[in-house]
Amino acid sequence: MVDVNGIYYLGPEGSFTHEAAIILKGELKSNPTISSIFNAISKTNNSIGVVPIENSLEGPVNETLDNLYTYDDIHVIGEIERRIELVLASKSDDIRKIKKIYSHPHAFNEARERIKELGFNDYIPVESTSKAAQIASQDLEAAAICSAFAAKLYNLNIILNKLNYDNNYTRFIIISKEIRFNGDKSMVMFTVPHKPGALYKVLQVFYEYNINILMIYSRPLKSIPWQYYFYLEYEGDMSNKEFIEKLLKSTSVLKLKGSFSKIR
Repeated sequence: MVDVNGIYYLGPEGSFTHEAAIILKGELKSNPTISSIFNAISKTNNSIGVVPIENSLEGPVNETLDNLYTYDDIHVIGEIERRIELVLASKSDDIRKIKKIYSHPHAFNEARERIKELGFNDYIPVESTSKAAQIASQDLEAAAICSAFAAKLYNLNIILNKLNYDNNYTRFIIISKEIRFNGDKSMVMFTVPHKPGALYKVLQVFYEYNINILMIYSRPLKSIPWQYYFYLEYEGDMSNKEFIEKLLKSTSVLKLKGSFSKIR
């Protein structure tokens, strides 16, 4: 990964996206939403963004997918995978003093069973686990479901560890105006004619070229009710022009989002 002027990530500081972004070289810049990151990348030169795209338990991140489809000038140049480990953290070290819990809805869903055991059946939703940690750092009666990274950053005491399942991982993608045609994986987005067999014809192209599809997912088109676009990832790169030409002929709209590899 080359040096860049700025690395935009989903904040505030202490988010899982922040934790993923710190392995990259460049000035880190916190942004409040995924959409604002795409907007910033589109308007600046030589910058990249780090956004979540999929969680192993909760599935794809729809805001990321919709922005990838909307911004034709933004592509994927890498991915980072991180294990998600949630803790309960507070300024207080006495769990009996906690009156309210803050967290992101996904994090609370993953920690729900452990939190119920403590007698909490509800929580206050916020936009990120790092925001929850930030709030908890200012209120002795509050706790946050967040990462150990965020707890340390905001000087919180970890009251409980391992609130979630062990097989919880999130994939983050690195987005850029640059497009790459070589990598271990590739991503395309497309629409098909609204008629029988249209999607089959697209999938048949992958079969003909013996290309393994890793993920396919449909999302509603914002412009046309009850019609959809498809997000698809597959093994291999985009260097085969003949394959790409056949994909182009079998789709109504085809968007090449780039080839990429995992950053470790």
